[in-house]
Amino acid sequence: MRNVSIQKIGQALGTPCEGETQVTGYQIDSRRIGPGELFFALKGGRTDGHAHLAEAKERGAVGAVVSKGYGGPDFGLLLLPVEDVTLSLQGLASRFIEEERPYMIGISGSLGKTTAREFIATLLEGKFRVGKTELNYNTKLTYPITLLNRRGDEEVLVVELGITEPGDMERLLQIAAPDLSVLTRVAWVHGAFFPRGLLDIAKEKGKIFSHPRTKKCIFHHGLYEYPEAIEQIHGEKVSFSMEDRSADYFLSGEYFIDEKGVRAYRFDPPYKQAHVLHNFLAAVSVARAMKLEWDEINRQVPKLQLPKMRFEEYEKGGVIFVNDAYNANPDSMRAALSHLPEPKEGGKRIAVLGMMVDMGPESENIHREVGRFAQKYVDHLLVMGEEAAPIYEAFQEGKKPAEQHLQFETLAERLKELMRPGDVVLVKASRCVQMEKLFNLLN
Repeated sequence: MRNVSIQKIGQALGTPCEGETQVTGYQIDSRRIGPGELFFALKGGRTDGHAHLAEAKERGAVGAVVSKGYGGPDFGLLLLPVEDVTLSLQGLASRFIEEERPYMIGISGSLGKTTAREFIATLLEGKFRVGKTELNYNTKLTYPITLLNRRGDEEVLVVELGITEPGDMERLLQIAAPDLSVLTRVAWVHGAFFPRGLLDIAKEKGKIFSHPRTKKCIFHHGLYEYPEAIEQIHGEKVSFSMEDRSADYFLSGEYFIDEKGVRAYRFDPPYKQAHVLHNFLAAVSVARAMKLEWDEINRQVPKLQLPKMRFEEYEKGGVIFVNDAYNANPDSMRAALSHLPEPKEGGKRIAVLGMMVDMGPESENIHREVGRFAQKYVDHLLVMGEEAAPIYEAFQEGKKPAEQHLQFETLAERLKELMRPGDVVLVKASRCVQMEKLFNLLN
């Protein structure tokens, strides 16, 4: 909630603070502070927010929520001392969202959360005032910032709920549970934290449907393969699929959508890749649940845009680049590799791939499988980092050229040597690799 007096915030946190100074926004990253905002000095594994109070002030913060144990200078900030900064952040978001609550649509899934979020918001903007998660603020620490920084006039708020380990979803729902929840697809992501693999991942993500507040539950039809996840659903069940015609919403190869077994509408979506169409179908299912007519939905379809670094295509110097560097897991790797655009006559496909994190004890085999899968679609492979070596080794088994690099600089120089007009270059890895650095070095 923006433009609230710091006195009201202090009251909500149980720490008296005099004054009518208006707080214009909330941040946990001191580098993102803007004029009039409130800084939460969280203690993390890498840094302690209390060490960045001076920077917060320099960037325009008016106050900071700090631990009661903090005994340093205030740097001219109004300090709000609390027992636990993280719990105070979550509690404040939970309290303020209930004061002016919009209809909330929550999205989770192993693949496509952000694309589904963007598509859902775009389709609904034709009928409602819509707010949405900015950046990827979808964790126990950043989800509260999404809620606190909303405009305040939204009729519908579309939010992501991201999990890494067991218990995450329950905490997110305690902060603010959606009225309508969406689960895109379950895949091997953060598998290191789930002993039973996909069974546990499906059950944890399926908890997005477990809160009594959630009355509509929209999910990929494949979730029925995991009864423990389905058992958690208490609201209305709506499934979508591109593979199973028994789903409530089915998308055929001709872009016809069947609604509950009846041919309903034909679209001309701007993106034709199967993994993107999956998210489009999820968004259409939500729009129908929100009572939009088919023509109302169709008017918004030309406005759909993919988020940055998600299969983002552009051409430079005659080379088609596919920037899919935001994140990676086995399913998204296969989707990207199998949907690369055709090179121009005489051109080749080059893949620049990095590691996939949190794959658990099967990590080496999972990386090798991606390397073998790439043999069918890639002419020349460049691998970044020691952790991605199994991709490189497996790809070599197909007797196609492959190289491994440990530095972005050498990787960029080699890619410059290889590229020719007409080529297609895919760049993809997990977020921690920050593979987008490569594009800066190619300029």
